[in-house]
Amino acid sequence: MPDGTSGRVLAEVRAGRLEVVGSWELAAELLDVLGRRKLRRYSASEEDVTAILAMVGHTLPTVDFDVEVRDPKDAPVVAAAVAGRAEAIVTGDRHLLDDAALLDWLAERGIAVRTPATLLDELR
Repeated sequence: MPDGTSGRVLAEVRAGRLEVVGSWELAAELLDVLGRRKLRRYSASEEDVTAILAMVGHTLPTVDFDVEVRDPKDAPVVAAAVAGRAEAIVTGDRHLLDDAALLDWLAERGIAVRTPATLLDELR
């Protein structure tokens, strides 16, 4: 298990206090990211990820939305949050955290953007 803030957020997910939402676009990104050398230490094989996706794939939406994001790689995160009717996006990505227009657009849809540390503070 990851340590630090990420590990505490994961513990909240496992405890059922947080629910994770996803999309096919995020699943594709997960496969790409887990294949990177620096993440191999987590011992998640492509077969492991494929098996998980096969189990949950029927629940993953594909969503189009009409807001510009600074980093196009963040679009799947926004789409998953909208499709999953998330209350918050939890991220350390400055492109998401500092984009005032995107934050306003998400807030109109009831979606906050929080750092993991801020989320943990709010859960206390």
